[in-house]
Amino acid sequence: MTVRGGDVVPARPGRRRPVIALLAATVLLLTACERGGATPRPPDPPTVDPAAEQRYGAAPTSDPGVTYQPDVVFVGGGGASVRGLSEDALTWRIDPRASGANTLARGKVMFLTGRAVGRVLNLRRDNGDLAVTLGPVDITDVIRDGTFASDGPVALENPTRHDAGTPFWAEYDADGEGAGGAASTAPVARQRPDSPSGGRLGAARAVRPGTFAAQRRVAGFAVTPICCAGGVGARFSYDGGGIRVAGTATLLMKRPTARFHLEIRGATVRRAELRIGGMAGLRVEIAGATDSHQNINKRIPIPLDFSVPVGEILGVPFSVTASQLIGVQTAFSAKDGNIKAAGEWSLGGSMGFGYANGAFGATEPWRLSVRNSITDSISGPSVGVNGIIVHYQAAFRAGLGALGFTAGLYATVTASVGLTVGSALGAPLVLCRSTQLGLYLDYGVGYTIPAGLTRAINAFLDLVNVGPIAAKAGIGRVDNVFNKLDIQPPKKICTS
Repeated sequence: MTVRGGDVVPARPGRRRPVIALLAATVLLLTACERGGATPRPPDPPTVDPAAEQRYGAAPTSDPGVTYQPDVVFVGGGGASVRGLSEDALTWRIDPRASGANTLARGKVMFLTGRAVGRVLNLRRDNGDLAVTLGPVDITDVIRDGTFASDGPVALENPTRHDAGTPFWAEYDADGEGAGGAASTAPVARQRPDSPSGGRLGAARAVRPGTFAAQRRVAGFAVTPICCAGGVGARFSYDGGGIRVAGTATLLMKRPTARFHLEIRGATVRRAELRIGGMAGLRVEIAGATDSHQNINKRIPIPLDFSVPVGEILGVPFSVTASQLIGVQTAFSAKDGNIKAAGEWSLGGSMGFGYANGAFGATEPWRLSVRNSITDSISGPSVGVNGIIVHYQAAFRAGLGALGFTAGLYATVTASVGLTVGSALGAPLVLCRSTQLGLYLDYGVGYTIPAGLTRAINAFLDLVNVGPIAAKAGIGRVDNVFNKLDIQPPKKICTS
């Protein structure tokens, strides 16, 4: 009804329904605008190209059980739409005619395959291709609602290798960086984007199944990564500037497996669990020497993923990956400085975490014992006191992304082994030897990148006028689960 001049006039029959329908449509439209528009959906599945899928990852498919964030842009074609990956492994070169490619923009989240997913930092045309530089992204920036779980334990014994070669970020100075991955303030040399290992575009490295990876040289280091049947580890050596180092670091495992569960509601993690089974021990062998009274302090994030595809869960192509980082810091106080040692510890149980009701709980390898004493093995006759620190990190992730820039669940174990040997001048009385072993667990949902690596990447991105990436996102925690100093012999001259 309406009011005219104080009189109530009945409404004309048939007018109310159109008005109500119009109001309802307006409310729905406003609500959709507030929520960012229609929920993105993956395009129809592409024709599977096994070689492209193995190299670049599987394409997502549509499923009513998952809701994506409005910023997600699905690019069609899967791995067949990828034409290459840059030598720095940050820029994907794709077919500009692929569905959705024309709607990509800075700040959007590209989702092409389970490996080609991330925040768009930059995009440009390059010789008929679309070059898209991706940064890391939190899993809740991709998925708004969904529950994802592995169907039983995922065997990690036969992974596929994804090799990025030797990108510019595969080495950085670690001065000031703590054993557990604390932030560092050391400067990092900026590299021009047109340098040999900079931002040029090239074909991606071949993907080959197997446990052993080929040796690669990074900043004077020769590194051979190993995974995963007997564990994850790396052999490494260095010879430069009068310093020689050789060693191995291995997280020993027996029949390694992974289980995970992730529940996201309203872009918030409600429940999460990641468990890496088969922990068996830690082995470290190291030898170092100098004839120039020089020292080094380097971190080598090994640019290679060992990956096991889990398959599509609600249309999302999850994978479980293992990546590694090696660090070496020498402390030679004499021109003839040298040190050598080898040891092994047992680590029983599993590694991982659980999260529910806003609180974390860690599954830690508490049952640690000495198998072969590294302290007893330390040798190094020299006129000065000498030391060396081996920093080894193994990261396990279940989620989306590539080469450490993976969004999802993660559990990282870091071992820091510091060794010292006293001067031979005091050997007639006593030769002091010591070992400091620290074990750290870093776990959560989202992503985390070492501080020095983040600085190195951001220095490069600044040169090409691209905004910086953040070192971490999501929820997580770091625990120091073991820390012990062993001094031999336990005499006052050594302990004071």
